[in-house]
Amino acid sequence: MNQPTRRQFTTALFLLGGAAPAVVQEAAAQKAAAKKEVAAAPARPLELIWPMPPDPPRVRWLAEYADMAKVKKPVVKKQGWIDKLSGAKTIDEKLELRKPYGITTDKRGRIYAADTELKTVFVIDPAARTVEQRSGNGRVPLLMPVGVAVDNEGRLFVSDAELHSVVCFSPSGEAIAHFGTSSLGRPGGIALDRQRNRLYVADAKEARIAAFDATTLKFVSYIGAPAKAGEKLNGTFFGPTNVALDRQGLLYVADTLNCRVQVFDPNGKFVRAFGAQGDRPGEFIRPKGIAVDSEGHVYVADAEFNNFQILTPQGQPLLAVGSLGKAPGEFSLVAGLHISSEDQIYTTEMFQGRIQVFQYLAQQAAPSQKQGGDAH
Repeated sequence: MNQPTRRQFTTALFLLGGAAPAVVQEAAAQKAAAKKEVAAAPARPLELIWPMPPDPPRVRWLAEYADMAKVKKPVVKKQGWIDKLSGAKTIDEKLELRKPYGITTDKRGRIYAADTELKTVFVIDPAARTVEQRSGNGRVPLLMPVGVAVDNEGRLFVSDAELHSVVCFSPSGEAIAHFGTSSLGRPGGIALDRQRNRLYVADAKEARIAAFDATTLKFVSYIGAPAKAGEKLNGTFFGPTNVALDRQGLLYVADTLNCRVQVFDPNGKFVRAFGAQGDRPGEFIRPKGIAVDSEGHVYVADAEFNNFQILTPQGQPLLAVGSLGKAPGEFSLVAGLHISSEDQIYTTEMFQGRIQVFQYLAQQAAPSQKQGGDAH
């Protein structure tokens, strides 16, 4: 029989509880290093998914943004002689979101959030870890930015409730146009139909949707009309706040004070409506942000429920995400909602000044479907 090596003998002695000083010291050193590594790692919340198991997950929480200083790379400013002696470093001043409302993204993955209190639009680049602002200029300063949309060329459109108009920014951030003053009362959420070159603006005060040509910036038409007192007719609005488009060009309108969603075709013709006032699934109290994912599901953020509901295009409820609170996956006065081309879901909260990001998880095909069955 072969004689055991010194390492085998030492390991066996250690496992049996015998004295093996070198191995014990090595293990202790590894354990201390592991503890140090864990302590240095940033704290991460447990994975949040909806619905809970055993149902298959459909939505996953990804991230949140509130303090812009935590988004940006630390920028070391020029130090004085006292700082140099002490070794201190000065970084950019802390700047937090206050009351973000409208939110969108561009094809580079940058996030645009309109902050109504700070009178600016934050441009957050998570990949580059940079934050910029769009606040207008001396001729057209933003006063209450609400809705945001970005076209394929990188132009940013911002609706301003106090300016009663829309401001257009160049890709580099300069205010280059200002339009809609004679056509808008109190503009809110906006949506851009890139295929048909239309910019839609929800007007809560005038209770209608205004459409503009996205190239000439000229007014085109109105969709809908104010509802008469006590009436809830199709094609009439009571305080519409937000709009969204699906892949077919259908326009979805959050008819907020009527507690419902109305749908129109690209020509402005009424298609259908769903929702009513109530606290059951598929009902609303204060529907605000609205968006549609790549599979046609409709998302509606409700400022009263502090959640967003996911529904079929016909309004059948599928899932609700969120509740009142400040933790990840909870909301405090949720307002804006946007879905990117990658089905990432962006929300804003006006009470605590925060953006949250979620991911819609497409349904996986069943084994029989992978072998040629019809998917649905």
